[in-house]
Amino acid sequence: MRLKQIIVLCIAALLLVSFAACGNSGGSEGSAPPSSGSTSSGSGGASGNAGGDGRQTPAEGKDTNNGRPYNLTKVAYDTRQDKYLNGINATILPIVDEPVEIIVWVPWSSTALVDLNDSEVFKEMERRTNVRIKWMHPPEGQMADNYNLLIASDNLPHVFNNPPGYPGGPAKAVSDGVYLDLTPYYDMGWMPNITYLRENNPDINLDMIDDDGRMLMFPMLDIVTSSPWSGMWVRQDWLDELGLSTPVTIDDWDTMLYAMKAKTPNPLFINLPDWFGMYYSYVIAGSYESHWDYFRRNGTTVEFGPINEGWRQFLTKMNQWYNDGILDPDFATRTYDDVMANTINGQYGAFSNYYGAVGHLNMAGPLADPNFKVAPVAQPLIRDGQTINLRLYDSTVRGSDQSYVTAKAEDDGLVEVIVRYFDYLYSQDGGDLASYGPEGVSFRWTDEGVIEWIYPDLVNDPEADFWTLFPRFKLHGFSYLRDSTAYDNEQEVWDSIEVWGSQGADWVIPDSISHTPEEASELAGIEADISTYREEMAYRFITGQSPLSEFDAYVAQMRSMGIDRAIEIKQAALDRYLSR
Repeated sequence: MRLKQIIVLCIAALLLVSFAACGNSGGSEGSAPPSSGSTSSGSGGASGNAGGDGRQTPAEGKDTNNGRPYNLTKVAYDTRQDKYLNGINATILPIVDEPVEIIVWVPWSSTALVDLNDSEVFKEMERRTNVRIKWMHPPEGQMADNYNLLIASDNLPHVFNNPPGYPGGPAKAVSDGVYLDLTPYYDMGWMPNITYLRENNPDINLDMIDDDGRMLMFPMLDIVTSSPWSGMWVRQDWLDELGLSTPVTIDDWDTMLYAMKAKTPNPLFINLPDWFGMYYSYVIAGSYESHWDYFRRNGTTVEFGPINEGWRQFLTKMNQWYNDGILDPDFATRTYDDVMANTINGQYGAFSNYYGAVGHLNMAGPLADPNFKVAPVAQPLIRDGQTINLRLYDSTVRGSDQSYVTAKAEDDGLVEVIVRYFDYLYSQDGGDLASYGPEGVSFRWTDEGVIEWIYPDLVNDPEADFWTLFPRFKLHGFSYLRDSTAYDNEQEVWDSIEVWGSQGADWVIPDSISHTPEEASELAGIEADISTYREEMAYRFITGQSPLSEFDAYVAQMRSMGIDRAIEIKQAALDRYLSR
């Protein structure tokens, strides 16, 4: 890397890391490097062309590609998968004739699996592709520091998966010579599976490019949109005991919660900023047409929720519930383990959580109370005829689990290997492997066309929990074509998807809006102080440390800190996105 770039990056490493979306400014695309010799090339067209190493592509059809399907046209070669079938398998396997190792940086923490190379998925990927991954994991709790240090020292992996935000956004990382613009390799036909997806799914194409039409990353693609995976729950057995129906309006919630208070103190838990609470799930605040962060009213006009009138009304209700002993008084400091334990032990009658928690709750809850039963519940209606527009978004191109190829891949002559490796994960065959694990190892299909999980550690241990063990035999996070139904879901999970998904997400900011490097830098500077102030004042208003009569002064302070300018930047980014 040039000295100037290294100096810039050393300075950038000291800056506050912002979680900005993809930018739209940076270096020119330039020319793509030549093919890396031993790589086998697939074809982007239906006819099939000779590979880059001179080998011919296999004939199309089932079981013609090293034991795997090879199809360049949409073929329903297996009707059990028609629920999300794209049917494209355009990767010639193996990707390289001689084993190759690539280095991938990814945050990782699991009690079930220490080394990702012990994952059944990556063992099978290595067998099929001849590409082995050397994993780099940042120390837990030091992700941003480790990322910045690697960049500042020019000690890059070949790929960053799910990294912190680069100062100035991904486009700035490209112009700084850290990330590669993947567009030239897409144009060269090295991504036939992604080409198929983009050309046949306009929504995917829209979200896989930045405002300049460039492809800068490999995202997770939920070809079956994951639908809302987090929201509010209630103790259904308590409702039955109290003779109450599922709450629909905010008045119903009052009736339910005050009745539950006779059973247990502080029956409500709502998590404000964290991932299973308000930040993603919009719990209760969405009913008041507000949110912890930005949203787009009517789909087009950016607002910052914590300064609008709906936020004042939300805080007023939370303050009432707090003062009346409805809301857990320690809601601000509860850990996730606290929430689970309190739910199991009967301290919460209503709470926010993600649907993956249900399996553990259903195993442990009945041990404390044989009648234990939870059920999902929708956002309450504040007025008659109200339409809810804010809830967890159905995102096909996910804003997390994105992979960025670095300049080291180019320096080491591994770009084509890496690009084709990742592209294989967007074929139906590669996506199925990542979603389900290897057939016959992690799962089998029954005669009825239903998946049955057969992984030995899961089957042989009656205490085993699917959601704890699945990292051993299938993927959850990474960059691939994901079937989000490929889990051992309890009935309550399917119920929750239906209940939460019955309300709208039209006002949610898309994951894939992008900022210019200048916008990203300015936004990071504004938001650093605003984020701290927002959280501090939310807790103070709810607990009464600051009276709600001071809400206007709080908004004025937000404006003095530059929130109006931040909204302008977000609006410009949204306008560009809508014009792509």
